[in-house]
Amino acid sequence: MSIVSRGFRADLRYPVATRASSPREVTHRFRSAAIEPETKNQVGIVLVDDHPLTRMGLRAMVASQRDMRFLGEAEDLEGAVAAMKPVHPDVVLVDATLAGRDNAALLRCLVAFSPTTRILAFGPRDGDEEISQLLDAGASGYVMQTAAVSEMTLAIREAHAGRRYLSIRVQAQLEERRRWPTLTGRQRDVLALLTEGRTNAGIAAVLDISPGTVKLHVKSILTKLGVEDRTRAVVVALRRGFTRIG
Repeated sequence: MSIVSRGFRADLRYPVATRASSPREVTHRFRSAAIEPETKNQVGIVLVDDHPLTRMGLRAMVASQRDMRFLGEAEDLEGAVAAMKPVHPDVVLVDATLAGRDNAALLRCLVAFSPTTRILAFGPRDGDEEISQLLDAGASGYVMQTAAVSEMTLAIREAHAGRRYLSIRVQAQLEERRRWPTLTGRQRDVLALLTEGRTNAGIAAVLDISPGTVKLHVKSILTKLGVEDRTRAVVVALRRGFTRIG
């Protein structure tokens, strides 16, 4: 039997418990695998994702690899720290959409908690800005959630070896990014508010600047993004991951 779970395909062999079968085993936020004799050549892995079916598919994928070992799983940051603490994983697979707009902050927390652990992000988006922020926060790579099992396991091995892995589409986006002008912090703030549909006056009120200054920022944003109007600027901002709706 097989399962396709948000892009990952793997044999379905290990059901995921939803309630603790004993006080020491499972909580609603994290789960640790039973501790077995450690194999030096195996990569110890913790999974962090808030979708049970995705975790199930990833667990089966890990179990199918002789050089990998499932150590635990979690559905949020607090659970991730709890799952990592007793097992000291080599690699943590993290859903890049787990924390909404604060994904980079989540990764920084995990890196700070366990600096020697490699953090490998995966997700549905390929926006260069968003992924660049994840890499800057300490991610060892980014894999599209539509990747084949062979690519995901390759990415895990590369991360464990201290090398960065990027899906081909992501790598192309980041290469193209180098040719684009960089937005300033204030321009990013203005662009995020443009995405919310605010007028110049509304943006000025939120940022405590004059409408004239907002107008200048908008003009610079349009030039840097290579678009002619605010609507196109919003489209590009969403595609590249500068901001998100909701």
